[in-house]
Parts: sequence; C-alpha cells; structure tokens
Amino acid sequence: MHLKIDSKTLAEALKKVEKVVNAKHSTTILQGIYMEATHEELILIGSDSTETFRFHVPVDGESLEVIEPGKTVLPKQVSEISKKMKKDIEMRLTGFKLLLKSGKTEFDLNTFDPEEYPKLPKLDLENPTLSLKGTEFSKLIKKTAFAASDSEIRPILTGVCLNLDGNNLNLISTDSHRLGLAKTSSTSGNTIKLVIPAKSLDKLSKTFDLQEDLHIYCESDNQLIFRSGALMFYCRLLEGNYPDTSRLIPNEFKSEMKVNRIEFLNAMDLVKELANNADNGKGGVVKLHVNGAATISSHTAQAGKGTVVVDYESLEGEDEYTISFSARYMMDALKAIEDDFVNFKFQGAMRPFLLTPCESNFEELQLILPVRTI
Repeated sequence: MHLKIDSKTLAEALKKVEKVVNAKHSTTILQGIYMEATHEELILIGSDSTETFRFHVPVDGESLEVIEPGKTVLPKQVSEISKKMKKDIEMRLTGFKLLLKSGKTEFDLNTFDPEEYPKLPKLDLENPTLSLKGTEFSKLIKKTAFAASDSEIRPILTGVCLNLDGNNLNLISTDSHRLGLAKTSSTSGNTIKLVIPAKSLDKLSKTFDLQEDLHIYCESDNQLIFRSGALMFYCRLLEGNYPDTSRLIPNEFKSEMKVNRIEFLNAMDLVKELANNADNGKGGVVKLHVNGAATISSHTAQAGKGTVVVDYESLEGEDEYTISFSARYMMDALKAIEDDFVNFKFQGAMRPFLLTPCESNFEELQLILPVRTI
C-alpha cells in the first residue's frame, strides 16, 4: 500500500471512526483502525465489537492519491499524529511496517494483520429499511434517549424502542421513573420493532452530519446499520422484549396548566440548587403548588427554603393541587421540548403527570412519576 493524503483529510477521517476504538481492548486487532486503499476510495473502520464506524474518502487526485492499493490495521496513535502534521502525508506499507512521512517528519510504525480484522456484513445500499431527514431523527433522539436507564439491572431499559409500523415511526424510552415518547410519519411501509442502546444513539447524533438524509438498514435480528453520506454506523441491538408502556400513559386528567417553558425551566434551575444539596446532587426533589399561580419550592433542613412563582397562561380543571418530583427529571423533560409553551397535565398527587408541547411537528410527550414526600 502506498498513498498520499492531505493531513487534514486524514485527521478528519480518522476522527469519524476512532470514537469506538479502545487502545486497551482485550481483542488486540480491535486496538487499531482498519484502512483499505483502492484506486476509487480509502476505507477506514473503527470497532469495539459492539459498535462500528466505517468511513469512505473518495480518491480525487488532490487531497487523496492512491499509488498502490492495499490494506492494513493502523495503531490508534496515527490519529493523534495526523492531527499535528500540517503538510501532506505519505503512507507506505512494507509488510507490517508503515512509513508515515510529512515534510521532514518520519514515523516507522508497527501495524496489525488486516486479515484478522472482523468482516462487516455486505449491504444492499439501494434498499434501506427506513429513510428520513437527519435533522428529524436527531430531534427524535433528543426527545427520548435521555429518559433511558443508565443501570444494567434491567438491560432492556438502557435502550430506545424504535417501532416502525407502516407509515408511523415511534421512539420511546423509560427508566421506569420517567418516559419520553416521540412519533412522526414515515413513507417506509415496513414494520419492525427493535431496541437500540441509548448510548449508541448518542454517539450517532454527535458524529453524523445530520443535515444529510439518514438511511437505516435492519439486516439481522441483532444488528442495525445507519448510513449518512460517506459514514456508516453499525450497532448491536438489545435482546429481550421492551415493556408495554402504553398502559403507563394516562388519557384523562384532573387539571391542565399552560405555562411558559423557559420561565418554568429557569424557575426549576433556581430551586434545584437547594434540592440538590439534600441528596448530594442526585437530582433533588422539588414541590409544585398550583393555586392562582405555579409556585415551585424546595425546603431542606440543611440549606433552608427557596420559592419561585411562575404565572401560568391558562388553567383548566382542578385549580389547586400540590405535587413533588425530581428536579433533574423535570428539567430534562423541559429541555427536550422545543415549544415556547408546555401543558402540565395533572391527574393526582401520586399519579404520573405529563408534559406536552402546545405546538409541535411531532406527537410527543414526557411522563414523570411523582415522589412521595412527608
């Protein structure tokens, strides 16, 4: 293998795939980054066996020139080296030795055997299971993934359930104390239900250029593939049946309050400092009292008491009630909603309550279980 590549092009390509590469991985070959050069493109792959990024750089004769095709597995350190090189980089492979040369700088690096690198499944790029705008999928992730569990006690709850049913796409997640749900329309016509690790979706949203269309391929029962432009992401699905969450979502309410989302969020931000002090920053419990206005308060023996009043826009139904909940859960839910106003839907002091946007391009909701206080 022998090629010449612009240092910035190489650094940006390696950055796309290195997120999942662990230089201390128990499988030696996965400590490196797979590289294959052809006369048409340069292929880079990084993997930790459960998540894999694959990126393609086209040969254009300017930023990339392939003199002799070949393949190897680079040590991860090449990524850091390429970031600090300012000139074009020449890469020449002889056996398992890689010469990395840029100007007067040279590195002679040991590489791994590419034949030992795990093979990725072949993909029919013409027939994705689902296609949608990247910005749309990014918003669906934002409204749901944060509500997934971070505990491995129930592994299935660490994921986001994706349910594609004909022309409807639903994403839902819950940690059993809160729930995020978002729905949108789809022209796919396919029907699938699967659970994607929330952490995988977080990596995807931070790595992909979500201004481009996103294509999703369900090639097997245990793996999902995402493609956006020249970047592909393979992730392992969670096994098991996701709980039926439909029975958790109430349809009738004693009271519906319309409130300015930013004002409510700012009020929560103020009182959370006292609430956090009571439980070492784990989220804190605050109290909402509705009686002519929405009064948010926190009272702890150690720190004292704080109260913030927010005027609501409108109130229908029961006009006086008190409910307690996690400050962190409430703030996460408010940040996930993008509308200027939210509806706070109350059905009892110890019953789940909902937050929904007054206007949205999605059908969405945030559900939070209240906390019992003395």
